Amino acid sequence: MTVLDADLVRRWFGRLRAPDPSVTAFWGLQPTVQELAAFDEGGTVLEYAVCDLPPSASVVELTEMPAGLLLNYLRGMAAGVGETRRLLGSQGLTDGLLDPPGEDGTGALALAAGLNAAAAALPDRAGDPSRATSGTGPTAAESARSAGVAAAELVVDGADITRIAASAASSAVTGWRSAVPQDPDDRIDRRTKGLVGMVLVALQLECRDPGPPAHPAACGALPGENRGRAFLAEITFTMHTEGESMATLAWELSRLCRDVAIWPAAPWPQFHLHTDRPGEVIEQVYASGVPFDLQITRLG
Repeated sequence: MTVLDADLVRRWFGRLRAPDPSVTAFWGLQPTVQELAAFDEGGTVLEYAVCDLPPSASVVELTEMPAGLLLNYLRGMAAGVGETRRLLGSQGLTDGLLDPPGEDGTGALALAAGLNAAAAALPDRAGDPSRATSGTGPTAAESARSAGVAAAELVVDGADITRIAASAASSAVTGWRSAVPQDPDDRIDRRTKGLVGMVLVALQLECRDPGPPAHPAACGALPGENRGRAFLAEITFTMHTEGESMATLAWELSRLCRDVAIWPAAPWPQFHLHTDRPGEVIEQVYASGVPFDLQITRLG
């Protein structure tokens, strides 16, 4: 049974401090030094909160906007968790009535409160008129708020921490766009949304029930392990994309490929790529649309 305690927080933020590829791969973001510092300090304040200790003073100076917003989010979460634990403790409700055996009666409710307090700590750009046509999907605040609302509804139904963490991670993934927007404010918001998503996905990974023992594949590899060698691949496909979407995809592919050739053709453009990172290229392609006539071969 998952318990919201210091051990969980350490394991949770250990995935973020590493950072764990299973957390970062979906978002396509590598945390900067300042963002890792925000993870580190956020994990400390959350650990203090679940141990019923007063919050620690800030020890890092963050000049990068996404890192600062991430730390605000984590400090908001810690405040929500800590205040809920104090409130329930003062009312004598920490006797296991609100949570499964092994929990102190505050875990699920405290986590839900923390998720909602964290969302409130992010600036809400939903009312910005410039977003009406930006096509960037939910803002970081909207995504975080969805996670908080879903958590509150689950608590009412008696859900445990595992279900709440899974729901929060699902809310973070919904509406994510791999394409980098042109507007600078949208780029900051997109990165913040990705960082918040990493936090929630890392929590889900630590809270989920352990699966059955894994048996090695024929090559001896275990889950998440690839024993093959990198190779230079040739990838061809057609896909319906145009305008700004085409420009963004071409830019993303140029970062992953040694050679990118795109020919306008009827009915859809044709792509020809050379890369030694075929897995990342395929992820990017499918994140941008649906390819047809996809072929992957070894080059040379």
